[in-house]
Amino acid sequence: MAYSDELLELAQDIANLHAQHPHQPSLRRAVSTAYYALFHLLISEATSNWSRPELRAILARVFDHGPMKQAADKKVSELNNYFKEKPPEGPERTLNYHLYNVADTFAQAQYHRNEADYNSAREWDLTEVLLHIDSVADAFKSWNIIRDEPRAQAYLVSMLQNKERGRLRGHALKSDPP
Repeated sequence: MAYSDELLELAQDIANLHAQHPHQPSLRRAVSTAYYALFHLLISEATSNWSRPELRAILARVFDHGPMKQAADKKVSELNNYFKEKPPEGPERTLNYHLYNVADTFAQAQYHRNEADYNSAREWDLTEVLLHIDSVADAFKSWNIIRDEPRAQAYLVSMLQNKERGRLRGHALKSDPP
């Protein structure tokens, strides 16, 4: 089982730890852990494209929460414009739906993680937390459907800071021609 899958499972377990009488620390930790599950899924998917496995962990450290959120917000905005045009049913619309789900869920999960970790005035309830975890699980499913699509892969690269994307040009990505 992949680390991101284990984190998602852990989020569910933590949320249900005191299901009869939920504790705020458990609910908050579950929200935060669900975000990190999606965070690590996307980073793992991006770094798996790097042809040098021994350097993937180092590459993973280049990803940062802020630029990843900015990329998610930008993708959500682009796809909102796409959907306003009322595109016809078909593979492109389906792809864009799943990409929207991943990007929007990432942005929402990061917001909720910040709330859970830093807003001590906010009270969480079990139902809300479980719905949040379910939305992250749904984003995992969406990602698995589109993971090999060029636009999905481009989205992963967009999550790197601009200066880091520039450094990657000409380096060992699997998709680069020999």
